[in-house]
Amino acid sequence: MDMLEDYLRAVSRLLPRAKREDIIAELRDEILTRIEAKESELGRTLTSDETEQVLRDFGHPIVVAARYRDGPQYSVGPALYPFWIFAVRLAVIIEIVISAIVFFGRIVGGANPAQAFGTALGSGLTGVMTLIGFATVAAWIIERKGISIDHFKTWRVRDLRFLDFPIWDWGDVSESFDKWQKGAPYRAEARDYAYQGWTLRQSSAGRGVGAIVAGVVFILWWVGILSFGLKPIPVDYAGLHVDPGRLAQVDWPALKAALYWPVLAYFSAVVLFGAAVLTWPRGVRLRGVIDMVIGLSVMALAGWVWTASPIADAVRVDDVPTLFQRIQAFFAHPTPIPLELAVTVFLILFAFGGACRALGGLWELITGAPRYPGD
Repeated sequence: MDMLEDYLRAVSRLLPRAKREDIIAELRDEILTRIEAKESELGRTLTSDETEQVLRDFGHPIVVAARYRDGPQYSVGPALYPFWIFAVRLAVIIEIVISAIVFFGRIVGGANPAQAFGTALGSGLTGVMTLIGFATVAAWIIERKGISIDHFKTWRVRDLRFLDFPIWDWGDVSESFDKWQKGAPYRAEARDYAYQGWTLRQSSAGRGVGAIVAGVVFILWWVGILSFGLKPIPVDYAGLHVDPGRLAQVDWPALKAALYWPVLAYFSAVVLFGAAVLTWPRGVRLRGVIDMVIGLSVMALAGWVWTASPIADAVRVDDVPTLFQRIQAFFAHPTPIPLELAVTVFLILFAFGGACRALGGLWELITGAPRYPGD
């Protein structure tokens, strides 16, 4: 019975230590009973091949041991699977969009079209596999730890507007493309449920999922897990009709190194905000606090770039009249596009957006009332 002992030894290594002896004794009795029944049927002792077949019919050690484990026996359970596959589809769509942006961005930057397509395709496939892996790990953690997500149980009809995704189903895309080819514009009928417009902005669930997805994707790119094919390539500023000014001399790797941890913390807060919206959709004051932190962080980050970063001297303006003079000069002579002015305007809008978010969070914290009608 050396073969039986080898089989039981393999099973025992996969069993919980506290229950191992009792389970092995139970399995030994059951297998011996099967062997004895087979020998009685044949009227002789089983050969080694026949004994091995009995063990094979009993089950692989990994499968047998799994019957005695505590907790779920799957990575994504039936209750969580619809949400998981929803996240996977969303990840695929995001990667398609990003790959298209990468492709056209590299073409505009002067890269070879075939090389740009290969880079975009490779980075897209890598990104899809990575995001699916992270979605599966998240589902596995939720299943194993028994994490309760309030949105799954107390979802609201008003949040279902998040599902109005115009390009969600390939059939919708194909139908719209066929109508476009025939010259017939798409018109949604009164009860056409396939298309009701893009209303993600009005849904708190949409904002939560959007914040999580955007934050996770950016963090994965920021730490180097996803590349999206965004590698430095020589840029023909003259061909693009862009004047980089003093920004052409900036040490961009040094700037990224200085911004590494602040940006990572910022997008981690964005993911936290999305998680708070989903797990506690009625926690208005909690969302307000997180919004205040994010808004103030944005203002602080913009202030550092404006005053102390390696590009501060190139983008900072001392007063409002000077800014308006630069804008007027741009409209008078729009080409080449002054990159310094573009970054300056972006920083101002970035800081203004942070201020609005901080004030909105303060309003929610004080009043407990959501500032979006969809909430």
